[in-house]
Amino acid sequence: MSSPVTKTSFDPHPDTLITAAQRLARGEITSRQLVEHCLNKIETCENARAAFTGDFSAERARQYADAADRIRAKGYQASPWAGVPISVKDLFDIKGQVTRAGSTILADRPPALSDAEAIAPLRDAGFIFIGRTQMTEFAYSGLGLNPHGPQPWNTLIDEGKAIPGGSSSGGAVSVATGAALAAIGSDTGGSCRIPAAMNALTGYKPSAGRISRAGMIPLSPSFDSVGSIARTVSDCALLDHLMAGGNPGHWSAPEPVESGLRLLLPTSFVRNDADAQILAVFETVMRHLESGGIEIVRQPLPLLQDIADLNIQAQIVAAESFHYFHDDLIQHPDQFDPRVSERMMMGEHTSVQTLRQLFIERQKLIARFNAEMSGFDAMVCPTTPILPPQIAACFDPDSYGRFNRLVLRNPSLANLLDGCSITLPLNWKGLPAGIMLTACNGQDSRVQRVARRCEVRLSAS
Repeated sequence: MSSPVTKTSFDPHPDTLITAAQRLARGEITSRQLVEHCLNKIETCENARAAFTGDFSAERARQYADAADRIRAKGYQASPWAGVPISVKDLFDIKGQVTRAGSTILADRPPALSDAEAIAPLRDAGFIFIGRTQMTEFAYSGLGLNPHGPQPWNTLIDEGKAIPGGSSSGGAVSVATGAALAAIGSDTGGSCRIPAAMNALTGYKPSAGRISRAGMIPLSPSFDSVGSIARTVSDCALLDHLMAGGNPGHWSAPEPVESGLRLLLPTSFVRNDADAQILAVFETVMRHLESGGIEIVRQPLPLLQDIADLNIQAQIVAAESFHYFHDDLIQHPDQFDPRVSERMMMGEHTSVQTLRQLFIERQKLIARFNAEMSGFDAMVCPTTPILPPQIAACFDPDSYGRFNRLVLRNPSLANLLDGCSITLPLNWKGLPAGIMLTACNGQDSRVQRVARRCEVRLSAS
């Protein structure tokens, strides 16, 4: 078995959010040094530069870093995270900036008067927003492609430029190239977890109601959630804690589940049409987890095929996005990415009665999932069943649709079933793929602890 990696731009910062904060506290580094590292990556790495929108401001980042260093030098520390640089997806309001959500049609909006409610706690904690990141237009694709601006690409397969994964494409690339220590994104059907997996990072989607979405451009309120992309489970857990309103000074990293861990591995659906290399490595990883004392139960989960047959999520997302963007779709159709507007227009004729029935059917599926997960800590499966295709291979509309459906299929289960989910890198020679853990709604702390146990075991591989 040979690695697919040839030439790459994968070069994340050596520090995680937590180790950076620890080194700042010990005086081993400064915030200015952290920021300069990120800025140097943006200036010297084409892919890192493509990860950001035109709102990027190096001088603003330097000013915030210097301010954090001056305060720390005086012995005052409002937050242990003050002065650590992160990136923010372009669909969150940041005070004084225009929120375009990866589009041109929103370019004339007035600057935001305040931060989005998920972003405000991060500013209060002292994080430096190094820049806004590129995304699929209105977050409506899992491939991470956008015709309106610079196109970031996969950091593990630079030759030929493969897709970065989306819709939080720029966020993942910003972290993977070392241009940010973590990224804030959204996740409606896998938009944090897909690009994280495809760039050997950790991506987290919390229970949808856990973090406020006020000040965020919606795609589908029924499925949207606020997530994060980082190097480690603990970094994602930290950002989740803060965005959910937790105290910056009262947080501890999730402790790995030590015993009695049971994972459900469905024997079908999540592995259908999977790349042979992903399946081979995934099975090797499963055996490695089992040899470390983690019980993995392989059994059918008929619920998953019922989900595919009903196609509930696609219909609801199309209807809700069409409703939100209705006026612009009718008045300015030429300003949309046609691959996005085509999917939105599929919701034009969905009636209120049909939507109501879809919501009822969704609740039935959620109840079934919660019941079938009794006795298991999480469901485990490949994050995406395929390796990232070349960007050029996605130009054909049929190929675009097929690839998009495949990369969204597994991650979107957590959104439809109102759960929480995290992806971990497979940790095999830079393979652009991940393993995903999904648990029921409200089990965020538990799934983070499960992920920590898996992360520790994988690091021993």
